[in-house]
Amino acid sequence: MDHLSRVTRCAFGKTVAQLADVLAERTYVEGPLETYAIGEATVVVGMIFGPKGRIQLSHLIQAGLGDVLARAPLRDRVVLANSQQGLRYFGHWLSDDVSAFEAFREDGNILSVPLPDWEDVAPYVDLFDQQWKQNMVYRTRSLTLVRDLGFGIRKSERYRTLRNRLRKRTNAAAGRGKIIFLRRGPSGAARDIVNAPQLEQRLWAAGVSIVTAEGGKDLIKSILDASIIITVEGSQDRHALYALRDRGGVVTLAPPERFYIATHEWARNLDMHSGVVIGHAAKGGFRIDPDEVLSMVDRLLALSENREAV
Repeated sequence: MDHLSRVTRCAFGKTVAQLADVLAERTYVEGPLETYAIGEATVVVGMIFGPKGRIQLSHLIQAGLGDVLARAPLRDRVVLANSQQGLRYFGHWLSDDVSAFEAFREDGNILSVPLPDWEDVAPYVDLFDQQWKQNMVYRTRSLTLVRDLGFGIRKSERYRTLRNRLRKRTNAAAGRGKIIFLRRGPSGAARDIVNAPQLEQRLWAAGVSIVTAEGGKDLIKSILDASIIITVEGSQDRHALYALRDRGGVVTLAPPERFYIATHEWARNLDMHSGVVIGHAAKGGFRIDPDEVLSMVDRLLALSENREAV
């Protein structure tokens, strides 16, 4: 709780007490994949028009007049693997919508609205061998929405299937056994570590590899099968979901004004280990103590190398 006292604000309306309870839980209730039968519907960009009203999937997707007025064929059935969260955050697409798609991969009716222009979408789609057919407009007699935002046994099985498929379709695992600091990519929202040069220098001196997110297949190969991945809180931490070796660990560097522990939830679902280092509030961002990061790395290494650890 002394470490948590640095938190000045939690993300998504949560409280420190609520998130501390999640960290301390020894069990959790599964949240299974959900399907919603909408019925006859028209999908225009990120808006669904159904028999009971409108559903907004995304306000970020832009369409021209031609797209909206386009004559779309009437389909008997459409299954959309998109969630509101997955159309806004790359991390939710990579951890939730990809899993939802995998559950319906043999269904020839699974489709998608246009995804945001994220650089790493195409490499993952290829490595997962998924066919994300994207259109601006759909007309269908039967629309089903799929959401896979929870955690549970079936989702962990889909994760492991995707992890195995990614490895089979990747020629090399350049990150095998390494400890990697995955710094934020250029398109990510700012998470300013004011002492970033000193932090990276200290990590490098300790043998940690420094990698920048958003590098496509080269990025994935460079971190594949790493023992520990250190990353700043945000969507990029989901790279570790597929890249870490079995029973590996991820260290999240958390801004004190945006504390959240999504990484912990998916890591435990795969029998992986997670640790959080909360920064100190500082002018222009936050400061991370390199000693605390290296100490957390040591703790996670000890856990991951001890198969009897609980």
